[in-house]
Amino acid sequence: MRDKLLHSYDWLQAHKPWLWGVLSVILLSLIVIAATLRYNEDIMDFLPATDEERAAFERMQSQQSAVQLVLVIEGDSLRDEALEVCAERIEDLQTDIDIQEQLENLYAHLPSLIPDSVYDRFDSLFTPEAIRVALLRDKTILATPGASMLSYAIQADPLGLVPIANYQSPITNKSYAFYESPYGATETKRNAALVDSLTTVTGEVAQQFPNLHLRWTGAPVIAVGNARRIKTDTVLCISLSLVLIVLLLAYAFPRRRDLWLILLAVSFGWLTGMAVLRLVTPAVSAIVLGIGSVLIGIAVNYPLHLLVHQRYTTSVRQTLDEVLTPLVVGNITTVGAFMALIPLQATAMRHLGIFASAMLVGTILFCVFVLPHLMSAEPTPIRELKLFNHQSPISNHQLGIVILGITILFGLYLWLVPGERFDANMSHINYMTPEQRADMETITNHHSPITNDKWSAYWSTHDPETVIQIIRTEAQAAGFRPEAFEPFYAQITNYQSPMTNDQSPLVNDLAFRLSEDFDYIGICCSIIVFVFLWLSFRSIWLALIAFIPMALSWVWILAIMQFFGLQFNIVNIILATFIFGQGDDYTIFIVEGLIYEHRTGKPMLPQYKQSIFLSALIMLIGIGILVLAVHPAMHSLGVITLIGMTIVLLMAVTIPPLLFRLLLKFKNP
Repeated sequence: MRDKLLHSYDWLQAHKPWLWGVLSVILLSLIVIAATLRYNEDIMDFLPATDEERAAFERMQSQQSAVQLVLVIEGDSLRDEALEVCAERIEDLQTDIDIQEQLENLYAHLPSLIPDSVYDRFDSLFTPEAIRVALLRDKTILATPGASMLSYAIQADPLGLVPIANYQSPITNKSYAFYESPYGATETKRNAALVDSLTTVTGEVAQQFPNLHLRWTGAPVIAVGNARRIKTDTVLCISLSLVLIVLLLAYAFPRRRDLWLILLAVSFGWLTGMAVLRLVTPAVSAIVLGIGSVLIGIAVNYPLHLLVHQRYTTSVRQTLDEVLTPLVVGNITTVGAFMALIPLQATAMRHLGIFASAMLVGTILFCVFVLPHLMSAEPTPIRELKLFNHQSPISNHQLGIVILGITILFGLYLWLVPGERFDANMSHINYMTPEQRADMETITNHHSPITNDKWSAYWSTHDPETVIQIIRTEAQAAGFRPEAFEPFYAQITNYQSPMTNDQSPLVNDLAFRLSEDFDYIGICCSIIVFVFLWLSFRSIWLALIAFIPMALSWVWILAIMQFFGLQFNIVNIILATFIFGQGDDYTIFIVEGLIYEHRTGKPMLPQYKQSIFLSALIMLIGIGILVLAVHPAMHSLGVITLIGMTIVLLMAVTIPPLLFRLLLKFKNP
């Protein structure tokens, strides 16, 4: 393959008009095709949802709870007066709350309000003696003055499974009003204007009542807050990362022409990815292209390796001769890893796999067939990063042994201390202020799926009809009508967890299925990468030397995340593929350098390490800078990148030399 590519270089060098002509036609075609690609922001594209589940999600989005904005007025006095002023200035503001409806909604979640300590003694609570005592207590409560408000509470929970205090808001100095958005739940742009308008009005009302705190919450408000927080974090982080990356490259490459060559190679790859994606689909999630920006850290590898290596050779052809094999093999294995995304059910994951694969193929084609003809024949002037040339008192061999020892300890830790590695709760990656989170928990009567599971588990092994008959008998003896407690009978007869308007269970279930898909991706990526390594090196031992550091990296990553309580989620788990793809590039170059040095006796690792360090720094800056983001999803991307890339880099430069040394000793004892 290397000989054929070198032959193509020689031919194009002698026929440059053909090269520029064909390149112009390809560029024009890519631009025309990519320009027709449309964008959307449908989060459901990232979930492996069936058509039925998508329809259910859309129905939930149209329900009242999903489009309702909630006005919270907090203070010790004058709340009713402030509500009246707001109602005068905001048309259709709902200030009259149906108490009966609120109670019914609240008691619909009875199983989730029951303390675990009560669940532990359920058997004793449903005996005839305990039921008799509970009903007599209910009769005494209803006989007290002002107890009419407790009537429905007793109908729904005659046995007092939940203390009355649990039904009351922990904050008593709040009043609520409701406003329904006419734009639905997903029209973030229009809802943003609506939220701004309502906030302006309540801000003016707040000036009339300085002792009160007025604020808006609800699903549309939180969606607007998320969109704005993501936009703010993106602008700040990308601006900062671009400045740092340009400064880094400008320092490493004093000749400005080299910077333009890197930009051209990556831009051609990006354009190729968009054009191929357009041929597959008319529209793509804008988030896919945003995440795809991470690929710049991988794509920049290819022009970097060529330009850095040009410093150590006497001609462009010699540079190609020495770098082509690791460059192309690294590209094939990385593209193979991203192609593992294509069979997934989640639309955005398929699109991301196609875009990533096409972008990296486009970049490598540009680097192999075009970039060499734009490169200067003179050696590339590069400033070495002195930080990485510092001589450590510990040799690489000793450091490799230490890392292997720590890996074994980490493996034991993962085995002995199992933990959850994937967080399927979508609310954990939503941005909410502490006030919004507290308000939403109060307003939505949040219920725990674990507790509902306990309720379902109990009644699936006990006969509800027997308990109902005991209550009817004891109720009649205590002076109640037998049908007085029908709401409670319905709860224990239909003992499965109640259906709600909350979309979280559906989305969380889809997110969990996505995590199972990534188990497949991990296995598939590993097989694809290892097979390509075996075929390229033509030695299972060399393939293992390149592959083992990536396997060890994941032991480190999982152990560190578990130790610090970090989890993968629907957003940051995408980086698993990126880190894997970047890691195999690094190890391939190190192994190729070791083989070259062993065969020729000439040093090769220093220049390979220089380009690897530059690439890793670009990746760390480009995505690791997101650790400064406030939005939880973006912040998690930064944290995982910092952990993953640091470990992958450490493994790539220490483990292969150690294993290669052991292999030589084994073959030549």
